[in-house]
Amino acid sequence: MVDISQILRGSRELAVRSNFPPFVGPERESTPLNATPYMAHISDVQEDGFLSNRAAFLAELSVGLDQLPSIGAKPIAVLIGGSAIGPKPDPSDLDCVVFYEVIEGESPSKHLSKFQKQLKSRRIDARLIPIDGDPLLLIKAVSFFTTLYSKNSGSLEIVRGLVLLDCRPQRTF
Repeated sequence: MVDISQILRGSRELAVRSNFPPFVGPERESTPLNATPYMAHISDVQEDGFLSNRAAFLAELSVGLDQLPSIGAKPIAVLIGGSAIGPKPDPSDLDCVVFYEVIEGESPSKHLSKFQKQLKSRRIDARLIPIDGDPLLLIKAVSFFTTLYSKNSGSLEIVRGLVLLDCRPQRTF
């Protein structure tokens, strides 16, 4: 039986040592399990030192994620990319997409712009995408941000992989 968590963890560790390339092995031998986005649980960031070179950004992101339920949304995952992933010594911000579920009976949409501005003031450039909407729009959004965050501004060349943080309370991998 394949141990998915071992594959995810192993590829993530290889990616860290290699500054997050899109693939840690030959492209033709790569799969969604062993290539970008490299998966981690939010606790790996908060407690285990994953991405410790970006600890200040991730602490601010964690504060924001903790506040999200107060506006009616539950964080499910965060896709992190841009210059904060990889070798750049001092990126200006953390680019990410926060995928969330609407808490039943709530309507977060009127609060999202203010929430996004608060994150921006903490140098977190976050986009907020609901996962409980049209699945094709979700797939399109993931595809768009994957492409955007994998390259440098003004270039079409893919230069880096991404990190996908699982924000659900229970670790599933």
